[in-house]
Amino acid sequence: MDTNVAPACPRPSDTPRWATVLGVALAVLTALVVLGAMALATFEDSLTQHGYVKGPGTVVEPLGAGGTARYDDGLRITVGPPRREPDGSYSFTITYDNGTGEELRPGGTSPDTGVGTTGGSAAVVVRAGKAIDSGPLSTPSAFGSAPVPAPGMTFLDQAATVTALTPLLGTEQKRTVSVRVKPDKQGGPVTVEVAPKSPGFRDTAYWQFDLG
Repeated sequence: MDTNVAPACPRPSDTPRWATVLGVALAVLTALVVLGAMALATFEDSLTQHGYVKGPGTVVEPLGAGGTARYDDGLRITVGPPRREPDGSYSFTITYDNGTGEELRPGGTSPDTGVGTTGGSAAVVVRAGKAIDSGPLSTPSAFGSAPVPAPGMTFLDQAATVTALTPLLGTEQKRTVSVRVKPDKQGGPVTVEVAPKSPGFRDTAYWQFDLG
């Protein structure tokens, strides 16, 4: 009588089952870690979004015509290239793209602070000179005599521009505002300042280009 008993072989399905369970658990854990990191990054991002311009568009690094200022909270503003009109004036557009998740009022609530040509608290300023200048009032003469008034700028169709700036701009909405100005002197740099009005702090964005 044969008393030899063959040793029991492990069931081949045992090892794959545990490997599968372990693999699924590791995949779930990895996904949770990634999702947690993304949520933390989003939360930290929300804490640091204070209306700052990201990249070009600051007073020391103005954008050119057609450039887009991008804010850290999702607002984007584009100033289109200027077009010369038959009467010697220039027109261009300002497009607001509201990706902030909140309603904005680009021109504020007061028509008195809608537009300007000398800086200050206006929502849109178009002035002669470079962005880094603070709106020069005069320039020195060639021979050291009395200063000569710097070139000025006339803002045309102000009422139409202010009317377009004032209404609320909803989330994920765009608005294009037309601007028309006439410089006292052809040529030379012109600066466009756009300061969207909001309850909290928001940078003024700058563009610089030539007219003529």
